Amino acid sequence: MALKDRLQLLKGETATAVPPAPGGDLASRLRRLRTSTARRDETRTPPDEAALAAAVGGEWLAPGLLWVECRLALDHRHGDVRLGDALSAVPTLLEGADVDPTRWLFLDTETSGLAGGTGTWAFLFGAARVEGGALVVRQFLLSRLDAEAAYLEAVAGEIEGAGLLVTYNGKTFDAPLLSTRFRLVGRSSPLDGKPHLDVLGLVRRAFGRVWSDCRLATAEQRLLGLSRVGDLPGSEAPEAWLAWLRRGETARLGGVLAHNRRDLLSLAALAVPMARSLCDPAATGAEIGAVASYHLARGDEGRAFALLVAHRRSLSPPALLELARLHRARGEWEAAIEIWEMLADRDHPAAIEALAKYLEHRLRDFAAALRLAQRLPAGPERERRCRRLASRLPGGAQAEPPEPPVCGLG
Repeated sequence: MALKDRLQLLKGETATAVPPAPGGDLASRLRRLRTSTARRDETRTPPDEAALAAAVGGEWLAPGLLWVECRLALDHRHGDVRLGDALSAVPTLLEGADVDPTRWLFLDTETSGLAGGTGTWAFLFGAARVEGGALVVRQFLLSRLDAEAAYLEAVAGEIEGAGLLVTYNGKTFDAPLLSTRFRLVGRSSPLDGKPHLDVLGLVRRAFGRVWSDCRLATAEQRLLGLSRVGDLPGSEAPEAWLAWLRRGETARLGGVLAHNRRDLLSLAALAVPMARSLCDPAATGAEIGAVASYHLARGDEGRAFALLVAHRRSLSPPALLELARLHRARGEWEAAIEIWEMLADRDHPAAIEALAKYLEHRLRDFAAALRLAQRLPAGPERERRCRRLASRLPGGAQAEPPEPPVCGLG
């Protein structure tokens, strides 16, 4: 069923679903309330919907529902990235993702606030998808509160056919908020069960320790070569919408839609440098150890090991310890010991402990292991380890235990 037909059907169902007001005192109170509201409304300037459509460059799909669409060729450049290059980059960011780019939906919302919950409205829904060799951006603007059911029907029409959702902080904010709004109008959420790639999670993993923050504007500047000049900040979007609802002001809503479109283009374009960051983190300044841990979490130990080996000289102590662990797992004890000794010289507790375990369990050099254990930070674990090692020295009270297996350390 076409979107306009679905909206017309919804309008008819809504009109017949409202029962007449009951009699009695409540009916009188409601009549007085309507009269009072009508008198107040007489003093207001009616919203100029034609001016709103002109301000944002859109058309009315239904009363209270404005629709805007633009098409961009895939060779369009957004910062340093050609939009079409995202078609090969997105599947590398999510294992098992739908590889058909026409089933990807990049989405972003503008809301009446950041608190979430039932008191927050998602008044603008933006979606971008590949259609006919172009990236098509569609935006739906809620211009009247009583039109939310029709607005959400239009939003659902964009979401339902998607095989992959791509967002920036969408798992935490956009998706839960939209699902709440769907429930409030008595509709199941079309987002349920769909694969979801939240690019913010990848950005935080790769750059969270090297950037001051991981806001979308920061990622744009550092990875796409873009700086937002003349952009209406997202923090001003709620007031721009409320100014329309309360006073019929259209001046800033065009800026809200332009901000939302830019967010969507950046979301698509970021797939390219993020895919590069996961393959060659040094090329984008990503943290090597964090990217290696990403591959380890996905079960790709070989790629993680190759990254750590290739960038050993620039690794942080935690990343060096991870490399030593992987060397040990491969039976490459000399390489692991070299890393532990280097870090132990810097009084790194984890390296000192690893060396102490090696000396105790593999070389059976309890005296050397005890000297290392005594350098560990004070606490119950150090005391327990030191007592056990001391008891295994000549004249100790405890007999030596059987030889442990050589497959690992205790």
